[in-house]
Amino acid sequence: MARLAIRTDDFRLSFKLIEKLRSKNLSFEVIDVKKSVPSEKVVWFSTPSEIVNHPTLGTPIPVGIDSIDDAILSALFQLKRTSTPVSLVIGVDPGPYPGVAWMVDGAFNGVMELTSVDEVIPKLEKLIDIANFDSVLIRIGDGAPLIRDRIINDCIAENWVVEQVNETKTSIGLIRNNHSISALRIAANSGSKVWQTRDVNPSDGEIKYIQTESRKRSNGEITISKTTAISVAKGELSMEDAIAKNRHHSSEE
Repeated sequence: MARLAIRTDDFRLSFKLIEKLRSKNLSFEVIDVKKSVPSEKVVWFSTPSEIVNHPTLGTPIPVGIDSIDDAILSALFQLKRTSTPVSLVIGVDPGPYPGVAWMVDGAFNGVMELTSVDEVIPKLEKLIDIANFDSVLIRIGDGAPLIRDRIINDCIAENWVVEQVNETKTSIGLIRNNHSISALRIAANSGSKVWQTRDVNPSDGEIKYIQTESRKRSNGEITISKTTAISVAKGELSMEDAIAKNRHHSSEE
């Protein structure tokens, strides 16, 4: 029979979880985060970073001080769940190398770090097609505004439900550029619903960054024009197509 466990080194979080579980008369055990979970049938609570850094058996439920009640509901659902998944929540940490994490029925299911923004929508489509989910929610961090708004616009174009999550509460205590863990924290935190597409207006600094990236990706051969860089920033052109287009023009001259 499935059972509950707490597996975290966060003393304050552990104390709050113990307090809440006892108030609900729920049986549970406490497992050292550095030790493996003894059975596949254990549904365990842990912080997002510990879930990613200390993988093991069972079903991990990401939790923070502000999300204990929701995490317990997700855990109870896992204890009673049928074989058919109901909800999918995907967290996206926007940036040049986006992080993606996903939860099925409130339980952590996986993370990945992508090599470009152009990969985000195809990856999300594959995740959504895993099962016939009753509900799908995309949560996007509020960092990297240019890339964030591009991803938001693409998600709205797919008719997906989108929330923007405040990243200040998802990045505390993280090593810089740990996009996978940030994405999991974003997935586990509610945000503000986004109803409309955004205007994407890249700054001069963002345009220069894209031009620098084009130089890196072409091994120093190509620096795309400012106009082309703006098209890349708005998602109208992929970096690969922009470089290829520039090569084509150069060969004609």
